[in-house]
Amino acid sequence: MNNKIIAFIRMVRNHFFPEPERYVKGKAFYSNSLIDTLFPEMVEIGDHFTSAPGSIILAHDASPAQFIGKYRVQKTKIGSFVFLGANSVILPGVTIGDNVIIGAMSVVTKDVPPNSVVCGNPARIICTPQEYFNKCENQGVLFEPDASIVSKISSGITLTTDDKKRIGESIIEKIKHVSL
Repeated sequence: MNNKIIAFIRMVRNHFFPEPERYVKGKAFYSNSLIDTLFPEMVEIGDHFTSAPGSIILAHDASPAQFIGKYRVQKTKIGSFVFLGANSVILPGVTIGDNVIIGAMSVVTKDVPPNSVVCGNPARIICTPQEYFNKCENQGVLFEPDASIVSKISSGITLTTDDKKRIGESIIEKIKHVSL
């Protein structure tokens, strides 16, 4: 059978009969992450988690299997109120505390304490979330989307394409007023 046909059949099957999630997750969960597909039950994620596209959360390392026939498997824990940036990776066995921001393209190789902003490869603490927010506020680059969108995000409701379009339009309009 043609590979494109097989891929289409799988896509349709997964849409109508998705595999149940096998990892622990809290409420108000908005994930764009690939969560370990081999050992998802070894991943635990707290409340109010948000992740950007391309991010990966791992609980295993298959590289030893190539050499010694064994997998490294460790529990990976993510606290509450955590934001995981685009294309970032959390490696197996890492624990991330509450109130943490992980910058885009970061590789988290070690535990991250609560109330931290980390970035880089390997990820390092650069400041607290409050220091980051203050810096952004001082630069005049923080803009609030309309209340209906904030309400949806806060309750963990998945945003529709129209919602995302409204966020962009409302913020662009605010930026235009500030720039004048």
